[in-house]
Amino acid sequence: MTTASLSMLFDHWPIGPGAAHGRLTALLRALGAGDAALAADTLGARNRRLIALHDDWVGGAIEAQVACTACATMNSFAVPKDAMRALLPAQDALVTVAYGRRELAYCVPTMADIEAVGDAADVRLAMLDRCAAGPVRVAAADLDAAALDAIEVAFDRADPLASIVVESACSECGVALAASVDLAAFVATDLDRLHAALLRDVDMIASAYGWGESAILALPADRRGRYIAMIADRRAAPAARQRVRPL
Repeated sequence: MTTASLSMLFDHWPIGPGAAHGRLTALLRALGAGDAALAADTLGARNRRLIALHDDWVGGAIEAQVACTACATMNSFAVPKDAMRALLPAQDALVTVAYGRRELAYCVPTMADIEAVGDAADVRLAMLDRCAAGPVRVAAADLDAAALDAIEVAFDRADPLASIVVESACSECGVALAASVDLAAFVATDLDRLHAALLRDVDMIASAYGWGESAILALPADRRGRYIAMIADRRAAPAARQRVRPL
C-alpha cells in the first residue's frame, strides 16, 4: 500500500452506518472514477473494481464463514479472488431468451439499474422490467418461473463475476454447502478494520512522539509496526517493575 493510498483512506473512506456499495462508490469516486463510468458498471465490473481495491489496500485473502444447513457448524472459507480475477468481464450488453415463439431481450443490469430498483417491493421483477429491451416485451410479473430462471442464467453467462457463489463441504458432517458472497460487504468490512488499525497506530505514535498524522502514515508498514512495538514495550516495563517486590 502506498503512502498516498493511506492518506486517501483517512480522508475519503466513509466511517459509520451506510450501505456498503454506497460507501465504496464514494471511495472509488474519490480515487478518480467518474460518476458515468461507475453508474455504467455491471455488477461484475463493480466486483472487479472491488477485488482490485482489496488487493491494493488490504491484500491477502477475504475470509468468510457459512453455517452448515444440516448441523449448524460454522465453516470458514476464503473468497477465491484468484479465480474471480480470471473470469472475463461482461462481453455483451444484451441477452436474449426464447419465450414461446417469441424472443425477449434484456440489457445486462448496471449499477445505475441496481440503485434505481433498490426500494422496489420485488427487486427481481422490477429489475427485469427496467432492463427489458427490444420490440417484444412481457411484464416480468407475467413471466413463468422457467422464463425467469432462463433470464437469470443468461445474465450470469453474460456477466460471470456478478454472482459469486463459493461451493464447499461442511467440515463436520460433509454436507455440500453453497455460500453466496456479497463482495461489497466483505471489502467494506476489511476497509473498516484497516482504518481502525491505522487510527490506533496514529494515536499511539502521536501520543509517544508528538508526530503528525501525515508523518506517521508516511512510514512504511514494517517500520510503523516497530515503533508500535517499542512504545508498547516501554509502557509495559514500568508496570512490570511495579509488580516486583523485594524479599
